[in-house]
Amino acid sequence: MGADPRCSRALGGKRILQEMVLRAADGGLVNVFVNLQGSFQGAGAPPSAPVTLDQRGCVYAPRVQGARVGQTLQVVNNDPTGHNVHSLSSKGNSFNVSQPVKGMTNTFPLKADEVMLRIKCDIHSWMVSYVGVLPHPYFGVTASDGAFTIARVPAGRHTIQIWHEQYGRLTRTVDVKPGQTVTVDFAYTGKETPDMAGVLDLVVPDGTAVALFAH
Repeated sequence: MGADPRCSRALGGKRILQEMVLRAADGGLVNVFVNLQGSFQGAGAPPSAPVTLDQRGCVYAPRVQGARVGQTLQVVNNDPTGHNVHSLSSKGNSFNVSQPVKGMTNTFPLKADEVMLRIKCDIHSWMVSYVGVLPHPYFGVTASDGAFTIARVPAGRHTIQIWHEQYGRLTRTVDVKPGQTVTVDFAYTGKETPDMAGVLDLVVPDGTAVALFAH
C-alpha cells in the first residue's frame, strides 16, 4: 500500500491480505468458479441488470464472479484515488481505461464466452479480479463455506467444471435426473498447475462441494 499513500490512508494504515487461497475452517475452498460445460439451447436472454465490480479499499471486490454473454460489467471507483480497469482477454472481452476520481463508473459489454476473464489495475499491481463469462445461467462461485448450488439444471448427463486461480481446473461428469438433487464433491491435491501466471505457492485446500438441482 505504500506505493499509494491515499490507499494507506483509506485503510487507516492497515495492510491488506491477497486472498488467493481462502478457506473455511473445515477446508472448504472459497472463490471457486463452478460451471456446466455446453451451450444449452433455450437458456434464455441474459439479465438486463449489470454485474458490478467495486474498487473499494484499493482492492477489487468481489474477487471472483460470473456473468452471461451479452450482460454488462459495471466497474465503480469507490476510493479517493485513481484506478485502472484492464482486462486480459483472449476472446474479445478487452478493455483498458482509467478511473481517476472517486465515484467514476465505466460499463463494458461482455461479448464472448470466457472462463476466466482476468481484470487488473495497472496502477496498483495487487488489484486483481476474475469474471467467468458464459452463454448460459448454470454457474456460480463457492461461498464462505466452500459450497455452491446451481438451480434448475436441465436433466441429463453434464460435465461440471471448477476453476481456482491457484489450483486450476477440475472436471467431473454427473447425471441429473428430473426432480432430484445431485451432490458433487471436488478436492484439490495441491499438485495442480496454477491456471494463471504469477501466483504463489500457498496452503492446500481440502475440497469444494457443489449441489445441482434439476427442474
